[in-house]
Amino acid sequence: MAKKIWEEYPFYRPGRFHVNNSTRTCFSSIRYEGLENIPKEGAVLLASNHCATLMDPLLILSAVSPRLIGFGSRVDLFAKPKVAAFLHWIRIVPFARERDGLREVARNWEFFDEIIDCIGHDVPFCLFPEGRHRPERGMLPVKKGVFRLARLAVERLPDKKVYVVPVGLDYEYFFRGYGRVAVRFGEPIDANARFARTDVTEAQLNQELCAELQNRILALLGRPPEHSHKGLGWRIPLAVLSIPLFAVCAAGGLPIWLPHLLIMRKIKDKAWSHTVRVGLHFALPLFWIFQWPFGVLLNFYRNIIEDVRG
Repeated sequence: MAKKIWEEYPFYRPGRFHVNNSTRTCFSSIRYEGLENIPKEGAVLLASNHCATLMDPLLILSAVSPRLIGFGSRVDLFAKPKVAAFLHWIRIVPFARERDGLREVARNWEFFDEIIDCIGHDVPFCLFPEGRHRPERGMLPVKKGVFRLARLAVERLPDKKVYVVPVGLDYEYFFRGYGRVAVRFGEPIDANARFARTDVTEAQLNQELCAELQNRILALLGRPPEHSHKGLGWRIPLAVLSIPLFAVCAAGGLPIWLPHLLIMRKIKDKAWSHTVRVGLHFALPLFWIFQWPFGVLLNFYRNIIEDVRG
């Protein structure tokens, strides 16, 4: 019998350690904020903006480590049994959207049972309530599925407090690697208290909650960095002095950056850029020592050029 997603699996922890390190080496820095807002007890649903396909859940995974966490993903990824088994092993549950068809949407109730079982054992579960990714600042409208699930959890887990925690993923660059990223967790929404209201209809309450969640996530997102001429007096000489190091790192990191370049030329959706990069980092860890400084220095040079032009 397959293990539940809230249970410990053999080899999961070592695999997760490697995945977390692969994720961290794709950025010059990752900042985690508001981790204290994730309740340690209770049924916890995390609701995040969605910018960069698979990289988004990997960042949240690294943020909550070593705590276990489950994720929801689009149902079409589970079409092949072996792929479905692997996705379940890494604690991902299928989640159908309206565009997947009424038959698949009807199956969400089966998936809801597994999610509620997960959060009922104090293992958080993360959803991306926009329903699809978009590599831009801001958000698409929040779908009501997260609150439908929260209401069901309140009904089925009478001895548990149910929380919806907003998460903001704030990328410095959506397509360029080795920039900065912040993973911010906002104050949780008390689902028990909200669903106890009797002054509004269920439809009105869902609409209010979706708008509130969207506003809370947007409040966790920062502004894009502005061009600045500050520090150019020392940044330009430092850039010149670092060119030999850059050349060595470029040569050593070739097995990562060149395949990434070639793969991304064939992919129309450039939001996959971070995901392709982390996949290469995962497969080729011996080249991190070259690739990470290569990426950081490349960004350093690009920023100087953009600041001079700006």
